[in-house]
Amino acid sequence: MTMLNLKKGTLAAALAFSMILSVPAILLQPSGSVYAADASGTTASIADVIKNQQSDGGWKKDYSVTSGDWAKSTIDNKATYTEIRRLAAEFKKTNNSQYSAAAIKGINFLLNMQYANGGFPQIYQSSGYHTHITYNDNAMINVVTLLDEVANKKGDFSFIDSTLASKSKQAVDKAVDCLLKTQVTVGGKLTVWGQQHDSATLKPAGARAYEVPSLCANESVGIVKFLKTRSSTTAIAASIKAAEDWFKAVKITGIRVVKTADDVVVVEDSSVTTPIWARFYEIGTNKPIFVGRDGVVKYKLSDIDQERRTGYSWYGNWPSSVVN
Repeated sequence: MTMLNLKKGTLAAALAFSMILSVPAILLQPSGSVYAADASGTTASIADVIKNQQSDGGWKKDYSVTSGDWAKSTIDNKATYTEIRRLAAEFKKTNNSQYSAAAIKGINFLLNMQYANGGFPQIYQSSGYHTHITYNDNAMINVVTLLDEVANKKGDFSFIDSTLASKSKQAVDKAVDCLLKTQVTVGGKLTVWGQQHDSATLKPAGARAYEVPSLCANESVGIVKFLKTRSSTTAIAASIKAAEDWFKAVKITGIRVVKTADDVVVVEDSSVTTPIWARFYEIGTNKPIFVGRDGVVKYKLSDIDQERRTGYSWYGNWPSSVVN
């Protein structure tokens, strides 16, 4: 990658700031943290969780929204599966059947939400990109992980009856089949997954303007980790190996991703040997891509608008947890 054309003062400030950060100086979001964009159910009182369960059994992302697709039940930003987990935990503490009943209703919602092909949309009975099979922010993987616990009556889900457990196992099996079928093949070779996939064609699909069809390093890690929890089959083993090979092939060294006072810049540094990855790669070329709100694909972070440079995680070390 080429050195960004920065004024000496700006570059000096950027490099100075990078010394404060861990090596390499990468902008990463720690796993498990709660951000402002997380769904209402992550922080709402248990009384509000009960109050805001919708008639179909799911929950909105933002309890205050009253119209449009975002007023419908969703799995975006930790919605619905978080409420179910909280209700199950509350039932275990109190033995109050109100909580177990609401959790069961939520689980049945997830089973109803699932497509026949095993995928899950971002929003139930919605429109536009919300109908895509959604791996973004690990939405589908988090749902399937919950359903796997329900299927095995693990942890707080020991109260689940055998019928619901069996239905949940079938849903997990269908989801695994969907994961295998949506893994992108390029030139006859398996790679990884897109951030979302068309529910009919199963091909990578776009969402917001800056989320174009591509190969996604971030969410593909979550998929690989989940597949590793399954009993191995020839197909699952091949899927995992192909994804790990792809991660190794597209890793990036020799750069720092540095946050200045008001921007994010990429600085060449040959001393950096710890790999990082771009969030998105172009299908067919494996080139890192960056996209602003105009929807135009660029090959350098500096070429997109500042608001998007600073408002999205374009680089990360996500695959380091599954490859050396």
